Amino acid sequence: MVLSRRSVTEVQFRGLLSKTLEMENGHWRKVHYYEHLLKLHEEVKMIPGVSADDRVSYDKSMKELIDLMENLKENPSHIADLMKKRRQMVEEEQKLRSPHKVPINRALPTRSSDPEVEDEEEEESPDVAEVIRMHKEKQAKLADQMLHMTKNLMQVSIAARDIITQDNKALSDIQDTVEKNSSKLTRETAKLEKYNKSSSM
Repeated sequence: MVLSRRSVTEVQFRGLLSKTLEMENGHWRKVHYYEHLLKLHEEVKMIPGVSADDRVSYDKSMKELIDLMENLKENPSHIADLMKKRRQMVEEEQKLRSPHKVPINRALPTRSSDPEVEDEEEEESPDVAEVIRMHKEKQAKLADQMLHMTKNLMQVSIAARDIITQDNKALSDIQDTVEKNSSKLTRETAKLEKYNKSSSM
C-alpha cells in the first residue's frame, strides 16, 4: 500500500481543520488558516479515494466553520475600527477647512473712525480670535490623533505580516513532515512485501 500525494493533502486538511476549529475566534491565524482550508477542501473533494463518511464529515465541519467566519465578518475587526475612526477624523478636519468657517475679513476687521462702531468691533474681535484659536487647537489635536492611529495601523500590519510568514512556514513544515512520513511508509511497505514473498517461498 503506497500513500499517494492526494492522501497527503487529505491528512494536511484534517490536521489544519481540527486546529482551526479549536482556535479562538479573535486569533489572527484563524482567518489565514480558514482561507487555506477553503483551498484544501476543494482539493480533497477531487480525491477519489476519500470515503463517503469522511466526505460528509468534512462538508459538515467546513459548513460550521464557514458559518462561524461569516458571523465574525459582521463584527468589525480592530483594523476596521481604526480605519473607520480615521475616516471620521479626516471628514471632521475637512469640515473645519470648509467655506463655512469664519471669514478672514471678520477676523481682521477694518478700523472705523466712529468711536461707537470702534467699541463694537473691539468687543467682536476677541470672539472671532477665540473661535480661530479653538479651530487651530482642534486641528492640532486631530493631527496628533491621526498620527497615533497611523502608527497603530503600521504596527498591526507588521504584526499581521509576521504572523502570516510564520503560518506559511508552519504549513510548509507540516507538508514536508507528511511527505517524509509518506516516503518512509512506502519503503517500509516495500520491505514488508519483500519479506512476505521470501517467507512464502
